[in-house]
Amino acid sequence: MAAGIRSLAPRGALAALGLVAALVSGPAPRAASASDPPAALEIPETPPGRRVRDYFAAFARDEAAMRAYFEANVSADDLARRPLADRLEVWREMRAEHGRLAARRVAGTGPDFIEIEAENAHGVRLAMRFLFSPEPPHTLRGIRVEDLAGAGPPPAPAGPPPSDEAIVEALGAELDSLSAADAFSGVALLDRDGKTIYARAFGLASREERRPNTLETRFNLGSINKIFTHVAVLQLAAEGRLRLDDTVDRWLPDYPGEAGAKITLRMLLDHRGGVPDVFASPYFRDGGDPGRLRTHADWYALVRAMPLDFEPGTRQAYSNGGFVLLGEVVARASGRDYHDVVRERIYRPAGMTRSDSYARDARVPDRARPYTRGAEHGGGAAPGGPSWRDATPGLPGRGSAAGGGYATAGDLVRFARALRSGALVRGPDAARFVGPQGALGIAGGSPGVNALLISEGPYTLVVLANQDPPAAERFARTAGAMVRRAAAAAAGSGGPTGARR
Repeated sequence: MAAGIRSLAPRGALAALGLVAALVSGPAPRAASASDPPAALEIPETPPGRRVRDYFAAFARDEAAMRAYFEANVSADDLARRPLADRLEVWREMRAEHGRLAARRVAGTGPDFIEIEAENAHGVRLAMRFLFSPEPPHTLRGIRVEDLAGAGPPPAPAGPPPSDEAIVEALGAELDSLSAADAFSGVALLDRDGKTIYARAFGLASREERRPNTLETRFNLGSINKIFTHVAVLQLAAEGRLRLDDTVDRWLPDYPGEAGAKITLRMLLDHRGGVPDVFASPYFRDGGDPGRLRTHADWYALVRAMPLDFEPGTRQAYSNGGFVLLGEVVARASGRDYHDVVRERIYRPAGMTRSDSYARDARVPDRARPYTRGAEHGGGAAPGGPSWRDATPGLPGRGSAAGGGYATAGDLVRFARALRSGALVRGPDAARFVGPQGALGIAGGSPGVNALLISEGPYTLVVLANQDPPAAERFARTAGAMVRRAAAAAAGSGGPTGARR
């Protein structure tokens, strides 16, 4: 499970598409609870360090404390660009989703950022990157919040495994309730052994046109596209066209400095390469137009200009930039455009006829518009809701190997089937995805975009939303947890499906 990015930054700093995902193969060991006493932290004794400490203290108190925090720590110019009311709305959403936050360790520091590994009230570990103005008094520019990659799904609740009817009833009831409150717009599809047992669409694909979502609507997937990049790398490795232990400089000799000789492709797949997040690039921080990013080479140019966050292989930190490098490797190793490789090697054999990485300004039938409550992500308020705004202006010109492509829910089910069957890739490096014991859990989120894909045992659950996180990913802890329990019981039954109807 992966949470969506929570951006408190002004437009131009983090207004572009944020991408989040985690590939999971089983529950992670329990970390300390957010209610446990905090571990000793070495937050720098600097103005940014004090702002970080004060943030956690204010977050734990109340809205009045957060109001005072923003007024004291965000510049007047940034408050003018993103009003205090919008920042407090994000805080309320974060409190509802995470409960308390406890800082656990300092994961990295730089001239204009401090990254903290934190933990929420549910035991989920988070990477929180605080961005500051590089000039004194180093005011807060924004905060990015992501689930740490590989943290794993929440533990499945104890008790007897649920029946298919119970899963469908719980999923439908939650969707009905959220949709009625205008808290879910999208689709949900639950498949068992190739048979659809739940499929419904909710809300509007375009609020301006009053066009409804349908099961054929194409949604932005956010970081779910990372699994396509992952599979493409494994395919090329299985064919002997590259090795996972190749260093980056083997394929990208133009990657600057000595880093390319230290980073392996395996490190990039595991988010251990030290490659920074492309959305922390000075291009975005200085107000660059995301619409100008139209080719994969455009994304690669941003990443190659950024210094590493840490020595490769020494730790793990979620990295969109690392997957941009992998996409460039895929292109050069295959001699093809990255998007063509994914289309020909993954979409076509999986039968994903309504999936692609579309340009932002392309006329695409049945594409859902993204809607956000964040004020910096669009123009005027969208009809049908006083605070929903079209987030399209914050999208890049085209997505990358790190995310931003489109698919229908049915296409994602077809992908999961093809992956689990071994039709797309085989071999030891793909074992976690293939066969009866294979499992896949991945999510993507950004302003106006949220997507969830869980495939385990005979089940595949897809939830796609054209609203802010956690519109779709919240189902990882409800219907998704029920699916995992049912899948575990099916595996233990000795039969191919362990049907309980």
